[in-house]
Order: sequence, then C-alpha cells, then structure tokens
Amino acid sequence: MNRPPLLLLYGLDEQTLPVDAAATRRMTGRAEEALLARGWRVAASQVEGDLGAALAPFGPDQWLVFNLCEGSPQQAFYYARAARELERRGYAFTGSTAQALHRTQSKVSMKRRLEAAGLPTPCWRQVSLAQRLDFQHFPALVKPAGEHGSFGITPDSVVTTPAEARAQAQAVLEGFDGGAIIEEFLDSPEYAISVWGAPGQLEVLGISVIHYDAFPDLRDRLCTFDAKWLETSEAYLKTMPVCPAPLEPGLAAELASLACAAHEVCGLRDYSRTDVRLRQGRPMVLDVNSNCDLSETGGFANTALAAGWDYGAMLERLALLAAGRARGAPCAQMKGAAS
Repeated sequence: MNRPPLLLLYGLDEQTLPVDAAATRRMTGRAEEALLARGWRVAASQVEGDLGAALAPFGPDQWLVFNLCEGSPQQAFYYARAARELERRGYAFTGSTAQALHRTQSKVSMKRRLEAAGLPTPCWRQVSLAQRLDFQHFPALVKPAGEHGSFGITPDSVVTTPAEARAQAQAVLEGFDGGAIIEEFLDSPEYAISVWGAPGQLEVLGISVIHYDAFPDLRDRLCTFDAKWLETSEAYLKTMPVCPAPLEPGLAAELASLACAAHEVCGLRDYSRTDVRLRQGRPMVLDVNSNCDLSETGGFANTALAAGWDYGAMLERLALLAAGRARGAPCAQMKGAAS
C-alpha cells in the first residue's frame, strides 16, 4: 500500500495551560512514534500564531494532515479554524469539517440540532443575563457554552436552587467567552460511546462508563476538569472509566443507536464520542464530542484498545479514512495515495 506522508498538526501558545501543553507534546510525540512504527513517513508542525507558516513546508498535493489542533476560538490553532484553512488550501485531513467542528463547539447550537432531530437531551436553557435566569429543573449544571474538555466545570457547577444558579451563571459569564447554559443534572452513571467510520459505514467502537458511587456529595458526581486532566487529583483517581461497560443488551443497543444518530445529526466525520446519562433509565445526550481526545491514554484510544486496536492501528485507521477522501478529489490529488 502506497501511503502519503503524514503531517501531525498541533498548536501551543502562551495561553495554553501547562497541563495542556504537556499533554499535547506527549500526545504528538507518541503519535509520531506509533505511526512511524507502522511504516508511515511522519512530520510534526506546531502552530503558535501563524497557521499558514506551519503549513507552508508541506504541500497539499503530497501531505495528508492529521488535525491534532485544539484551542479556543480566540487562538490561531482553534480546531475549526485549522480545518477551515486546511479546506481552503485543498488538504485532505482527519476529522470533521470546519463547519461541523465550529457548530459543535457551541453547546447551544449542538443542543438545538439534537432537539430538532428529536434526540433526547436534558432540559436546558441558554443564559445571557444571570439576573434573568429562570430555570425550574433542579439539581442543575451551569457550564460555559463555548468551551470543551470540561473547562469551567467544577463541583460549584452543580446548583440546587435558583439563587445558586444565578450566582454560578454570573461567574461563568464573567470568566468565559461564549456565554453559559444551564441544564438539568442527571445523577446517573455516565456513558461514553465512541464511533468511527466513513459515511454510511459508521461503527460503534465501544462504550465505556464512569460510576460516581465513590462520591457521597452530589456536587462531586460529574466529570470535572480535574477528573479529566489532573492525574494526581482525587477526582481523576476515583472516576476511572470502565471499558467495555457492563451493559444489558437492550441498553447497549439504545446507546449505540443514539450515538450514531447524534454523530450524523451534527454532521461529523471519521470519529466522535457522545456522552450520555440516564433520566429514569432513558438515555439522554449530554454532549457530542466532534474532536475528542486522541491521546494514547484518552477515552477514545482506551475504547479502541478494548476492541482490539492498538494505538498505532487506531491512528492509522483515522489517517486512512482521510486518505480515502483525497483519492479522486479535484482539490487534493495526492501523489502516492492509494488503497
């Protein structure tokens, strides 16, 4: 099989938190090692402030791009901005389109798409002015509407009264761009359903679950920023996902169907992870992650490993999905791209 050279595109700048910078460098280095071991020619390029300069040495007629950019909408390497530039320049790249990435970055936009398609999601409301917040479904969760990776989610995010909700909404509006949302808090295990594949061939890679039984306080029973990223924290150590999740066949099928539907409704491509909790036994979509963590220790990779895909094989499958789009595409006729 002839394969195009593969560019690992990632971003770091002075705004990047130290924990994120370390994780990004570790992920990029490990991804490069894993793909080299599988016979790929690999290069890595860091975006700091100039996306065009990071791409300049790597022509779109030769290089396939693995889009590992993250960032917020204010940063040059915001993943939707990176995808938009890759599209403009004619690159084939992994993951979703710029439009889909930007649309799902906004939790308001994502929620509206889910509801319009009839997919179940917790009761919610957009918050623009904390003083005017009127919400009746408690306990509730207040979180930034334009962040991902659990940024801005702490135990204080769980509120039980209108006064607490207004205070937390004000804190979010002052601390984050993009507004805030409030949604009913569902006290149940949290399921993450990873899916991947080409259009019309979407597959459920696996389902993991986090149980919160170790926390007697309701406010701790959620996946906070610490629980996701701070490996020495109590929240991280006590919320380790179980994969594959032990599930009754009926619930497993329902979760799988819901995640595939959410992926398609949001217009996603190649891979995604949908987070779900239960309301009285009925699955409800919390979030649809169009650019979920692809690090070796992340949830998607662990789900792949449980399904028999080691890290290099998982990354290669995603690269080949992107390479498949390049073949025959008038904007990106890749030299050497073949099945």
